[in-house]
Amino acid sequence: MQPGQQRRILKPLYACAEMFSTHHSTPHPHTAYYAPPQAAYCSGTHVAEVEVDYMTGGVKILKYTVAHDSGRIINPLIVDGQVQGGVAHGIGNALLEWMQYDENAQPLTTTFADYLLPLATDVPTCAIVHVETVNPFNPLGVKGAGEGGTIPASAAVIAAIENALAPFDVHFAETPLTPERIVAALRTAGAYRTLFAA
Repeated sequence: MQPGQQRRILKPLYACAEMFSTHHSTPHPHTAYYAPPQAAYCSGTHVAEVEVDYMTGGVKILKYTVAHDSGRIINPLIVDGQVQGGVAHGIGNALLEWMQYDENAQPLTTTFADYLLPLATDVPTCAIVHVETVNPFNPLGVKGAGEGGTIPASAAVIAAIENALAPFDVHFAETPLTPERIVAALRTAGAYRTLFAA
């Protein structure tokens, strides 16, 4: 492309962009904005029931229950999907997802072969109970939905794993709880000596 040709092509593009930004920079006369005085956070509680294989460190989630308050629910199916998706994300955080780096801060988990995500078989269908506490800070009375599924999920799964391993007094302070980490914690706690002595 010759320099003159480039100028002929770009000049109409610049004119079009300028016309678009000028035309759309003035809001429509009937445009209104709403900014709530306070953010509306959802709340809830999660209960996970898990099975842990002592020998392999494998974790199977048997049942997962969520009581969730996202304010007034306008479309229950969408809110259920937000909560279920959030739980899937939280289960991934608890058991699989781990961004690893080498000593030079270069990522080691660069593909989905290394950075594991939960499969449909890893995430049970949640029993979801909606609690509707209307939010007074916005006209619809709604609150957030997705983050209420994600944030507590890791803690619920890890607490359930610790509960399953309570006879061995095993506790965890980091995620993900890979099978290797669970077996290492059981070994450190002397669980295998206890199991094989019986």
